[in-house]
Amino acid sequence: MKGFSTILLRYGEIALKSKEIRVRMENRLIRNIVTQLKLAGLTNFRVRREWGRIFIEIEGPEDFRSYISVLTKVFGIVSVSPCIKVSLDLGEIKDVVVSLAKEVLSPGSTFEVRAHRANKKYPLTSKELEKLLGAEILRNIPHVKVNLESPDRSIYVEIRDDAAYVYLEEFEGPGGLPYGVEGKVVSLISGGVDSAVAAWMMMKRGCEVVPAHYTLTPFYGEDAKERAYEVLKWLRQWVPEKRWVVYQVPLGLIHEKIEINVRYRCLLCKYLMYKIAEAIAEEVGAKALVTGEALGQVASQTLDNLYFLTTHANLPILRPLIGFDKDEIIKLGRRLGVAEIAFKKVLDCTLNPAAKGMRAETHASEKVYDIITEAIEKSEFRSVTGVVSFALSRVTKINL
Repeated sequence: MKGFSTILLRYGEIALKSKEIRVRMENRLIRNIVTQLKLAGLTNFRVRREWGRIFIEIEGPEDFRSYISVLTKVFGIVSVSPCIKVSLDLGEIKDVVVSLAKEVLSPGSTFEVRAHRANKKYPLTSKELEKLLGAEILRNIPHVKVNLESPDRSIYVEIRDDAAYVYLEEFEGPGGLPYGVEGKVVSLISGGVDSAVAAWMMMKRGCEVVPAHYTLTPFYGEDAKERAYEVLKWLRQWVPEKRWVVYQVPLGLIHEKIEINVRYRCLLCKYLMYKIAEAIAEEVGAKALVTGEALGQVASQTLDNLYFLTTHANLPILRPLIGFDKDEIIKLGRRLGVAEIAFKKVLDCTLNPAAKGMRAETHASEKVYDIITEAIEKSEFRSVTGVVSFALSRVTKINL
């Protein structure tokens, strides 16, 4: 449609913050918007803000739809509307509203007009404006009706201080806080739906995510590694950074060198993931680790085993999916568009033991810790520090 050269952006909980924090978060949000648009190759625009709103003025030939696809992936944005910007002159507002109505309404259609008067000095209230514009549509378009309950189309008008904005649609954004305002975390990314959704949820809460993927060659297929990087590429589109570095850790090489009772192999694996992630966190200045663990879902996620892992970690472990069941995780993954990638059939890890044996003894955390420590000390690593040093010396940093 012609004339949609302004995009109105709404944010939510940022508006509830104190003035100082609100300004800081708005500034970060605008920076993120500009970065993500430029990463998508969009450059002909100008950003400006008013109280409670951010506007994108498209100054070049790009279609507004290209902007919408990017802006709906910017954390902190609640919704996005492509608008026609007009003056506050009532006659001009009427003309644009009627013109739009003629484009979207057909004989037998129902409609509503919704107005929001942010400018309280405007002479008409929101309700008065709705009635007046609705009557204007009825006068100019035959065989249409007003329906305020379930209309076929809605036409929106927002009155601001210096202009009015007329639009037809609101595209949902992810909401939350602007990416990066809460600091860095290291997120363990397996390539499955759980870890991807967990990382996304912490991004939504304002965390800058540093991803760590643990390769398990020769204990999984190369297709599993490829799937993990497809998941990371999906996450990348939500990241407002010119460079996004992924840490690839060769954990399979470590498993080859450590002999341990199979009952504790899965706990050993997760314990080493935590320890290596803590070292990465120290390197990058991260304050917590993020995992896709959900209580009781698999062997390493029983309460006993999570207790063991948590009490032997040196950083906070953030588990945003802890109370989700698998169906809830999959449902969210499908809505976000990552489930289809994460469900590709691959040769997954062959190290996983049965949950039964692990449930039986891991509540005795010190006993388990002693068994794991002894297994590491008998290997060529000699200590957990040796494992971490080995892993970090062989980390591959990949810029996505």
